[in-house]
Amino acid sequence: MDHYHAKFEYDKYYHVFNRGNNGEALYRNDDNYLYFLRQRKKYISPYAGTLAWCLMPNHFHFVIWINCDDSTAAKSLTKPSRLSKVEPTNMVNNLLEEQFRKLFMSYALAFNKQQKRKGSLFEKRFKRIEIGADEYLTRVIHYVHNNPIHHGFVDDYTEWRFSSYNSTISSAPTSLNRKAVLNWFGGIEAFKAFHKESKNFKDIKEFLIDDE
Repeated sequence: MDHYHAKFEYDKYYHVFNRGNNGEALYRNDDNYLYFLRQRKKYISPYAGTLAWCLMPNHFHFVIWINCDDSTAAKSLTKPSRLSKVEPTNMVNNLLEEQFRKLFMSYALAFNKQQKRKGSLFEKRFKRIEIGADEYLTRVIHYVHNNPIHHGFVDDYTEWRFSSYNSTISSAPTSLNRKAVLNWFGGIEAFKAFHKESKNFKDIKEFLIDDE
């Protein structure tokens, strides 16, 4: 179980995942998807670059790179945190845990009000796996973009509106770390070509979530 709850650390990469309680839908209309992305930008983007993301009806995937250090994190945790009391020396992890908690809470409050529902929306402890900055990072980004195809929602990456694939190949403004992603793959054509190839994800199983 610890494998799915790696500590956030500066300058490291992570595959982050969460889903609705008991597989319940997290998004019921386009506005839900878009609002969740705005909240992600508000709470996560100041402290972690996003290399890939995909929102599915009852779960989501992020691939992020932590770009704040302990000094920055300590300044951001200006108010007493329930996490800082537990791990006073791991400020980066404290901060990211807190920011994800705020993301989930803010979205759930709005979603519950809109849908006239009560109770928890997300699984209590979100999962994250540290990814080595090597060829596995490339494969995990592809895996995240492949999710809508894997689950049978679409036949092509460009057909799913709620993933970072289209943002990556576009020139439109985005909070995605597009330049870093394209440089990593070796350019936009290399990015597209890699995604077109049929891939077996068994060799990166240790970086993936088993129960999505």
